[in-house]
Amino acid sequence: MLASVYIRQLLTALFGGLFVACGIMTFGNAYIFDRLFIGILIFTAAICYRNINIVSVLLIILLQRCIEEMAWFGLENAITIKELLYLLAIAVTFYLRFDPIAKCVAAILVLVISAEIYWYIVDYPAPEIYWHVTLMISNLFSRYLIFSRLALVDKYFPLKASSTQLDWIIYRLMGTTVIIQSAALLEYLARHILGYSNVLFIYYSYPFLMHAIGMFAIWATFNESYKYLLPRLLKA
Repeated sequence: MLASVYIRQLLTALFGGLFVACGIMTFGNAYIFDRLFIGILIFTAAICYRNINIVSVLLIILLQRCIEEMAWFGLENAITIKELLYLLAIAVTFYLRFDPIAKCVAAILVLVISAEIYWYIVDYPAPEIYWHVTLMISNLFSRYLIFSRLALVDKYFPLKASSTQLDWIIYRLMGTTVIIQSAALLEYLARHILGYSNVLFIYYSYPFLMHAIGMFAIWATFNESYKYLLPRLLKA
């Protein structure tokens, strides 16, 4: 019994240090970080494949990452997709209008679309803010899926749905990401509409904030598999 307590503490410290090291080593390298994130998702799903609650959370996160990857390449190569993006953003925000954070997103969208129209009319070289819009909407909708996960799991796997700590961690992280993307968009508008060119707080802190959120999401995902696997290892 005493040994198991020390083993838990040792492994917690070991993996905690490992994630800190990974966070430092992958900062500024989105390619490696994304692969690390996907690898952790797949590893956790493989360990917890019998736990539909953990697996369903991981599937939502993986779906979100895949959509964002496709959007990145799509937005890079087609102007018309950007227009469709704003239409999709309006549709998603309207569908989720009962979510308090969606009301804030709706206000941001009105400002952003109005700015895009203004820049087009005056032939101003518009900043590429559509990626922030993509991430804002992606996290808003994924947050809704996390919130609705229990009902979805119960529909297809009766009596197996239950809430996990991972649900609420990811739910809050997605909400935080929506707020950060909204703040980044407001900064762009302040610089390119109001002329406050020195408003760069989010611009400079953005990489650190998003990397920290990503690393915390990886830690939470791995920690869930660790809690699921460790009792079985100690028992063995």
